[in-house]
Amino acid sequence: MSASALARPATSLRTAAAHWIEAPAFDLVFFTLAPLVTLPIILAYSMGSRLALVAGFLLAYPHYLSTFTFYLWDENRPRHRERWVAFIAGPAVLAITFVLLVVFRVPLVIQVALFAWNTYHVARQSAGILSIYRHRAGVSDAAERDVANAAILATNGWFCLWNIGTHREVFPVLSWVAPWFPQALWGALGAVAVFALLRLARTLVARARAGRPPAAPEIGFIVASLVLFHPYLWIPDSAAATFAMLIPHYLQYLGLVWLLHRRKFPRPEGSALQVGLQRLSASVPALVVTLAGIGFFFLAANVLFTRFGVKPVYEAFYLLLAFTHFYLDGLFWAFKDPHVRRSLGPSLTRGGPAAEAARVAEALGS
Repeated sequence: MSASALARPATSLRTAAAHWIEAPAFDLVFFTLAPLVTLPIILAYSMGSRLALVAGFLLAYPHYLSTFTFYLWDENRPRHRERWVAFIAGPAVLAITFVLLVVFRVPLVIQVALFAWNTYHVARQSAGILSIYRHRAGVSDAAERDVANAAILATNGWFCLWNIGTHREVFPVLSWVAPWFPQALWGALGAVAVFALLRLARTLVARARAGRPPAAPEIGFIVASLVLFHPYLWIPDSAAATFAMLIPHYLQYLGLVWLLHRRKFPRPEGSALQVGLQRLSASVPALVVTLAGIGFFFLAANVLFTRFGVKPVYEAFYLLLAFTHFYLDGLFWAFKDPHVRRSLGPSLTRGGPAAEAARVAEALGS
């Protein structure tokens, strides 16, 4: 057998490995199969299990607070001072606006904004992870990105309207436009979703015919992104379906942030805050204890606030935390920003030659 023939299997293995963000086991658990991995929690929650609610707390609050770890990076601080309006004043303005809406009891604005922004935020995270898979496969065409993103956003939006009639805050607002409007909106978005899915299928077929077929990791995550909102199809209550849909989203976010920090900070260097972040991400036991501690702290706070009759205060804090998370994520993960591409890109595209990693990191901003 020739040397070139012996080299081909090794090259194929390297090429296959390059399509995964980390490794098959990691990607499948934290990204692609997250809706399946978390399905037992979702099923238990749909049957009223309190243990499932505890599991939700253990994933939700660490996921929200993980956003703030980007403030601990030494290299980000000059950027945050330079763009203080966005990174410092922005969250403050958001908090003040939220408090005013609560104090003056402006009806339904917070609930409608939460439902819409939450849907968009989760869909955009799926689109972002899919972009990493697509670029690792060597595809950086902005048109293909737009087709995939449109399919994910339209399908996710269509699914979240499936049982919108059970949403006590959003449905009255949609019905206020006209009694027929919620159903018409669902039908129109369904038509858009079907069209977007057909465009996506055609694009993937065209890629395959052009000799650039999508690899299994990319195809798997496309499917995962499209079915992430499946709880809306079978859980009759919209609020419960939202909680169930968010469980795999939390897992995906925590996996992505953990992977990023492990790669970004392989050694304890820099300020005390950054060193602490590095040591936390490098130790699985310490990370698990910390995340569990955060979840149990907020679970205990929920119980105490409920017992003392001030649960609305706790719920207001939770909603403000969610809105702040949505807002900051739009800044910290904005790959159109050259600083974000330089800072996050190489860590997320690690695994190939340095020049290729740099090219892919730059392409993420396209």
